[in-house]
Order: sequence, then structure tokens, then C-alpha cells
Amino acid sequence: MTYVNVHTHARGEGVYVRDIGRGVGRASGELCSWGIHPLFTEGGVSIEQLREAAGRGEIVAVGEAGFDRNALTAMEEQRRLFEEEVEISEGYGLPLIIHCVRAFPELLSVYKRRRPSQAWIVHGYNNNEEILAQLLRQNMYVSAGKKLFVPHSNIRRVLPLIPPEQLFLETDDSELSIERVYREAAELRGVSLEVLCRQVYGNFKRVFHCEG
Repeated sequence: MTYVNVHTHARGEGVYVRDIGRGVGRASGELCSWGIHPLFTEGGVSIEQLREAAGRGEIVAVGEAGFDRNALTAMEEQRRLFEEEVEISEGYGLPLIIHCVRAFPELLSVYKRRRPSQAWIVHGYNNNEEILAQLLRQNMYVSAGKKLFVPHSNIRRVLPLIPPEQLFLETDDSELSIERVYREAAELRGVSLEVLCRQVYGNFKRVFHCEG
């Protein structure tokens, strides 16, 4: 079985996409994402650096990128940066890994206006059925992770509502193993571990343009 970890901040086993936005460089052969996190817009990667990394093939995804109402950065500036990251995603054929906190109307507004051709993956989803339905109608992917282990969390309740062809799993910044996340998700969805692995790996191959 192949466990795909679509968003992690640590090096791991198997197939994983590591966010290098916290200053730890890319290892040879490692699949990495990079972006301007809305909570950390100052002193990190610039749009120019991000565009150069995409052009050199150093990243397989743009992100984390998006919106966060808890950030000190004004929403209009968050929108400007996000729009530029969307352009990089589209220009270099890279999926977009999205961080979104209390700002789904803003996210959906950009999506509907831009109509991107690249996949958008909303990572760490833990919201209600209504917002989930809106994301799914726009053909976005939804990734679940550490909140699966929080009793009575939204994601535990709505996980079975995510179509298998729009689902990813992740460990994010937790110390969980990706296998443990898969086992929890399989139980909540009422499918075997083998079936879940096959479904998510199929999504990975399609979104990240992989063969085999």
C-alpha cells in the first residue's frame, strides 16, 4: 500500500509533499511545496523567489497560500498575494495547497472569478457541511488530518461526505504517522485501508501529473 501525505512540515516515509516555508531546505528528490502563508507574510519567501523556484522545477505545488482572518496582514493584502500565487500555480502547472481560516467567501470569490485549471487542495479542513458542499461544487480537493482525532470535530462528521475522487490526507505539523491518519479515516468512511490508499494515490497521480 502507498500512503500519500499531501501536506507535511517534516520529512517522512513513502510519498509526501513537504512544506518548506519554515526555512528547512529541500532534499534531493524530495517533493516540496512553497508559498506565502497568510500568517507569515513578512520576512519569508517573496513572490519573485517563489516564481523562480517554480521555474526551476524545485517545487511540485504552491502553498500554503490563502486567507486567515487571525492574521495581522490586511485581507486586501492577503488577497493580492494569493492572486499572485494563483498566477504562479497556473503559469507553471502546479497545484495550489490552501490555508483558509474564517475566509471561505474570499477564497470562493477568487476561485469563481479566476476559474483555475490547476487543482486547489484545501488542507486541514475542519468546517461544516455547507462550506464543504461549496468547495466540492467547485471541484476543489479537501485534505483531512490531525483534527480527525479530536472528538466531535467537524471533520470527523463530514469526512464521509467527501467524494473519494476529491479526498487527500495529511499530517501537517503534527507528530502523527500518516498510516495512523489513514487508519482513522478508513474507519470513519467505512472502507478498507487498501481501498482508501488506492483512492488517494489515484488522486495524487492525477493532481501531481505522475505516472505509474
